[in-house]
Amino acid sequence: MIKKEENPWSKGIVLVCTKCHKSISSKSLHEEGNAGENLKTFLKRSFKESGDLSKIRIVTSSCLDVCIDELQALTYASVDGDTETFTVHPEADREELMQILRMKIKG
Repeated sequence: MIKKEENPWSKGIVLVCTKCHKSISSKSLHEEGNAGENLKTFLKRSFKESGDLSKIRIVTSSCLDVCIDELQALTYASVDGDTETFTVHPEADREELMQILRMKIKG
């Protein structure tokens, strides 16, 4: 039997592609490991510190079919059904990305 469940997050979900890291030069990265996993960890930590982690879920995903060399793809999907896909440098654009996502969950 299929049972519909309520979302444990109130505003939306972020899907971070883990395949993108293969196209990002290690010379442009400071952190070791998978750039997508590292970005997910950064976002989760930042939302936890601000007390907003219950509003947003941040998970890794397989390929989002937005493959641009040297950039990380991620999609934000609101609980209202609107989705937006972004491409960012996984380290250099973190703070700007956080500002965008914070604006999304404030509404």
